[in-house]
Amino acid sequence: MSCAEHRRYLAAMADGELCLVPPGAMAHVRACQSCQGELQTQSLLTARLREAVAPLPARPTSEPRGRWATAAAAVLLVMALAAGLAVWQGLGGQDQALAAASAAQAPPQFRSADTMAIANWCERRSERPILVVAAPDLTPLGARTDQVAGSRVITVAYRTGAGSHVTVSWLDTSPRQPSVEARSDTGRTVLLVRSPAGTAVVAGDAPESTLWSVAARIQGSRDVATQAVLL
Repeated sequence: MSCAEHRRYLAAMADGELCLVPPGAMAHVRACQSCQGELQTQSLLTARLREAVAPLPARPTSEPRGRWATAAAAVLLVMALAAGLAVWQGLGGQDQALAAASAAQAPPQFRSADTMAIANWCERRSERPILVVAAPDLTPLGARTDQVAGSRVITVAYRTGAGSHVTVSWLDTSPRQPSVEARSDTGRTVLLVRSPAGTAVVAGDAPESTLWSVAARIQGSRDVATQAVLL
C-alpha cells in the first residue's frame, strides 16, 4: 500500500485512538519518514487545539490578561498550522500528486477508445473541460474520477504501442506557468506538470522517456477547450 492509503489513519494516531489503526498502517508510519513528518504536524495541531479549547480557571479581576492572551495566541497558532497543512496538501502539493498517481492505478470507470467520448464524459463528471491527449502511439482506454485530498481528480488512462500504460490525472484546469517536477513513489517516477491547460500528474508503468514525452506535450498545450493535443 502507498502512503496515500495509510495517511487516512494519521488523524486517529494523532488523537491517540490507536484501536482504529490497522497494524499495517502502524508499521508503515513507523518506517516512513514522510508519514512521520505529517503525523508530527497533525499531533502538534491536535495538542494546540486541545490547549486552545481547554476551559480556563476563574480568575480575579485584578489578574493579568496573560492567560487569555496565551489562549488567543494558541487559537491563532492552530489556525496557522491548519492553513499551512492545507497549503502543503493543496493542489500541486507532493501528497496530492502522489495520491493522484496511486488512485490512477484503479481501472477506468468509463471505458472507450474514442477521444471525444472520453472528453465529454470527463467534462460531465468534472463540470470543466479536460484536455485529452491524442497520439498515434497512445491508445485511450477510458477515464475515472476520484476524490483526492478533498478535490475531484479526473484521470485519463492510455496504453502505449508496446503495451505499457500511462495515466494523466488532472488536479485542476487553471492556467499555470509551464513546469515539470519529477518525484519518486516507491521506485516509480511521477511527473507533476503545470501548463496553460492546468495541473496534471503523469504516471504509469511506461518507460520514463515516454512519461516525459507526454509531460512535455501537456506542458506545451495552449487551450484546454481544444480537448486534444497531437504528440
